Amino acid sequence: MKSPTDLFWNNRAENEREIAKVNIADTVQRDHELQFILKNVTSSMRMVEIGCGNGYVSQQLRENVATLDAFDYAENMVEQARKNYGETNNRFFHDSVLEPKNTRNDYDAALCVRVLINLRGLDEQKQAVANMAGILRAGGRLILIEGYRDGFDTLSAARQAVGMPALTPAKINFYSYLRDLMPAILEHFTIEQTWHSGMFDFLTRLVYPQLAGAENTHEPGSFHEKIEPLVRANALPDLSVYARLHGFCLVRKP
Repeated sequence: MKSPTDLFWNNRAENEREIAKVNIADTVQRDHELQFILKNVTSSMRMVEIGCGNGYVSQQLRENVATLDAFDYAENMVEQARKNYGETNNRFFHDSVLEPKNTRNDYDAALCVRVLINLRGLDEQKQAVANMAGILRAGGRLILIEGYRDGFDTLSAARQAVGMPALTPAKINFYSYLRDLMPAILEHFTIEQTWHSGMFDFLTRLVYPQLAGAENTHEPGSFHEKIEPLVRANALPDLSVYARLHGFCLVRKP
């Protein structure tokens, strides 16, 4: 049975008119994520994308890999992906990360971006990590970018210290703490590379609302575009505590 979160994404596929904003309204954040993703793919990879949405990222991935399987749990998203981008060296299909039925078990690489937050709790997130390991060959790579509660807590404390309201995660999402999910990750994978959105979140969730007023910053604006060069150039470790998103390039254990 689909959760309210599942239904939200199925409806969004039909209700959001801008193709580039169907999967995420903040396209600057998405492009920041893509820098890390594309750095870790090669032209020889047989890849699977978990939670492909309307295929916006898929159509860029397929240009950089040998083959791409891309699936989503929202049927309307899959339909939009086929309609908007078609299938070349890729295929779009309906499936669930909690019980994958139409995938291979020997992919060279898998991509999962902001999918775990759409599950119903930590147990489902752990199951998803195990399932993603199961569809990769030994030594295959999982590029995992996910949101965690840690950054929200740090940002909220900083905002409240200067009189701004705390950040409230979207009600449709479940954010675990990274420390709670990490044992499940390390059970199946070793960490090869890391990434975080600390600079971006520090600027957009603290500096921008302090300058413009929190009441005026509900949607991404030109500020996000203007700081993009700073975000691209800096991923300072000391700002990782502000990161809502952490990314990993993980290698599946034998």
